[in-house]
Amino acid sequence: MNQSENLYQKDMQCVLEFLCQRDVDCLDLESVKKWFGGETATAVVVFGNELPQTAEAGCLAFLAGLGERLVFCGGTGHSTELLKKRAGADERYRECAQKTSEAAVFSEIAVKRYGIPGDKILLDETSANCGENAANARMILEGRHILPSRLILMQDPLMQRRSAMSLKKAMPDSTRILSYAPFLPQCDERLNPLPWQGAVWERERFLELALGEIPRLRDDENGYGPNGKGFIGHVEIPEEVETAWKKLYDAEADARRRCRVQDGR
Repeated sequence: MNQSENLYQKDMQCVLEFLCQRDVDCLDLESVKKWFGGETATAVVVFGNELPQTAEAGCLAFLAGLGERLVFCGGTGHSTELLKKRAGADERYRECAQKTSEAAVFSEIAVKRYGIPGDKILLDETSANCGENAANARMILEGRHILPSRLILMQDPLMQRRSAMSLKKAMPDSTRILSYAPFLPQCDERLNPLPWQGAVWERERFLELALGEIPRLRDDENGYGPNGKGFIGHVEIPEEVETAWKKLYDAEADARRRCRVQDGR
């Protein structure tokens, strides 16, 4: 390992720590009740993505009594085929991989692997991006006459902060949201992501996702904030995160070409 590789590893960890938003250090009953003023969550909300382990984290939170219901949001989008491929290749999820939507795959994991009753699960199988996930989560809860007052959100860790901002924008002002990335990604000195319970991206996909998030979070004419596309509220990106991102962006030409900001939310 040379010195520049070590510096890039530190830069990546700086960016990851920002993206993988966790509002509490540990997602347990004590922390959740403290966050919500003595109560548990109305629902644990999980946005669709390519990682089956995200669904597992939501299931474990529900089974720990942290929320009254489990909401899976995700139709078909950029990550759907990747999710089905991952699920089909893993014996833990193989029987769940045949469903057509991300939410349905996640729901199968909840029912078949964790024995969660179907009547405790609410599904959105139509959304194709974070903004629609958030809007449809509100629509589904309110359609069941459930006041979305206290929500725990989980998502692919690399999209956790943006998803939390999307959910905050979609929900009533009275809603409190606890953002908790299901795991905290790590990488080696060559920026290869390290596996977590079987969850790991290919290096190129990892860099594409991580480097593409910072431009989306910016509140400028090209970003998703109020001064750009208006998909999310204002996000304050720390200077050290911008500096680390710039070094990685300049160093990783292949990933740079693939992480252009798209119109999808």
